[in-house]
Amino acid sequence: MLNRTTYHVIRKISLVLIPLLLLASSSSVFASLDDRASTVISQERSPLQNVAYGKSYTLETPYPLDKHFSLMEQKYADDGGRQLTDGVFGGLDYNDTAYVGRLRQAARIVTLDLGHGASIEQIKLSLLQDSGSGIYFPSYMDVSLSVNGQDWEQMERVTNQLPNTDKVKRKQVLTVSGKDTVAKYVKIVLPVEVFIFIDEIEVSGRNDMQGRVLVPSLVPEKPQLNYPAKGAPQVGGIHNEVLIFTGEWKYNPSDWISFTKEDFEPYVTYVTYGADHTERVQDFMFDGFVFLPYDSLNDGTGYMPSARKPTSKQHFELFLNRLFREDKELGALNEAVKEAKRALPEKPYEAKVVLTIPHPRPDQNDFGDVDGDGISENLNPEQVGEAEALRNRYKVMKWYIDETLARWEQRGYSDLKLVSFYWHNESIPSFLAGNDQELLKLTGEYIRSKGLTLQWIPFYFASGWDNWKEYGFDAAFMQPNYMFGADAQTDRLDTIAQAARSAGMGVEIELEDKILENEALRQRYYAYLSKGAEHGYMHSVGVYYQQVKTLMKAARSVDPIQREVYDRTYQYMKGIYKP
Repeated sequence: MLNRTTYHVIRKISLVLIPLLLLASSSSVFASLDDRASTVISQERSPLQNVAYGKSYTLETPYPLDKHFSLMEQKYADDGGRQLTDGVFGGLDYNDTAYVGRLRQAARIVTLDLGHGASIEQIKLSLLQDSGSGIYFPSYMDVSLSVNGQDWEQMERVTNQLPNTDKVKRKQVLTVSGKDTVAKYVKIVLPVEVFIFIDEIEVSGRNDMQGRVLVPSLVPEKPQLNYPAKGAPQVGGIHNEVLIFTGEWKYNPSDWISFTKEDFEPYVTYVTYGADHTERVQDFMFDGFVFLPYDSLNDGTGYMPSARKPTSKQHFELFLNRLFREDKELGALNEAVKEAKRALPEKPYEAKVVLTIPHPRPDQNDFGDVDGDGISENLNPEQVGEAEALRNRYKVMKWYIDETLARWEQRGYSDLKLVSFYWHNESIPSFLAGNDQELLKLTGEYIRSKGLTLQWIPFYFASGWDNWKEYGFDAAFMQPNYMFGADAQTDRLDTIAQAARSAGMGVEIELEDKILENEALRQRYYAYLSKGAEHGYMHSVGVYYQQVKTLMKAARSVDPIQREVYDRTYQYMKGIYKP
């Protein structure tokens, strides 16, 4: 529907002292400002109107554009580069051609060129939310104004006031005051969770130069962050860690997603094989082992936050029962480490363990009784309210952590050190639960009170990735997901390297069984290693995702091409890899 801003009553002003700000610029805007002498002026103001109507703008990502996601955005493209300033508003159907849709990639930056200076009163952004289609309101909108496109004054941030957990399709207009500031350029920054859909940008202002003179904001100097250092305290002293899955399997062999002492051997130590296939221990390899549950359970439940039916107390205990078996998982790792130390007595080594905290899903209303009061914990905020759901979810977290530590103490592993917990949910989305952020802060504080740390490995630009410290994590590592995106180019690894470093995060290395047979996928894996050497994250804490036992298969393969995957990984871990 076509909607144009109406004219407001013209207000009179007289005898207003206009201070002249002398700024060094050759732009026409500053020339106009120079013409405004510091004298008393009495004249009428121009009428308020949408000074952005029909104007051009840029719509960019904060990092290089990702080909995979840009292809998916083409269905909701910005035809002609003026679709957001054409005065046309969309309805509740995201297929309405008034909308411009953008997908992931951290955020979007809209920069409007008004063509000339104007006194800006308000900036309005119209958006759609359709949670069933993955379209969400941004958590906030930042607006800055400029007269030359280089020096910016930050306006007050406006935050989203409507819950992203809402299942109803909604529209919202975010509004920021322009404080009657003279500017030519308007910049809008919006974080993106999954999809963001915008149909219109309006700038209410006057085509005159009588507004407030813009004062560029002081930009605080950003701290020089880096990838987490190997052996750093926040990662419990770990240098290189590998993800180890355990879980049920509905086919035979039903217990193949588990690790024996023999399975662990090529992870604890770097091994080679002679002509007689005899295993020879050469060096230590991984010193960190992150134990995770395989998501899907045979009863139809799942540990991940939105897949299958929600897990309960019995499923959390099932995961712990698998972890603390004598001949598998932790018990098997302890024996493998003992054997490795006997083989390499002159080399110092400590095996460190990270245990996963399954996600206490907010769609669970019957988790089970964790405090002995005979009442099953209801974690669903829609049924008990946000405050009560948060209390119950935190109660579950404390119970699980205490139960894990009690079992660890009871086992008394001679050659393992528990250093950290791992948060299983790979994003902190506002659309699943409004209290996840507060739950994380409480959980992190409780873990640190036990002398341990909390880790996180979010997927590619997942919700909350750049606020990981604020949410209570001690260390975080970004998944590039380059291995699994057929359209993704190697520049994604460059982008993640840049983004992770700027946020003080590490970069996860990803591999799957298919790389042993598929040359193209194998080269994708080697690209992770080459980019790590190029950008420097090779010398930071290494985190390795594998498809259950990929590296073990590579280590024991008689195919030299497959075996090379294992050898190159070892070289990379030791910082001697050369592309």
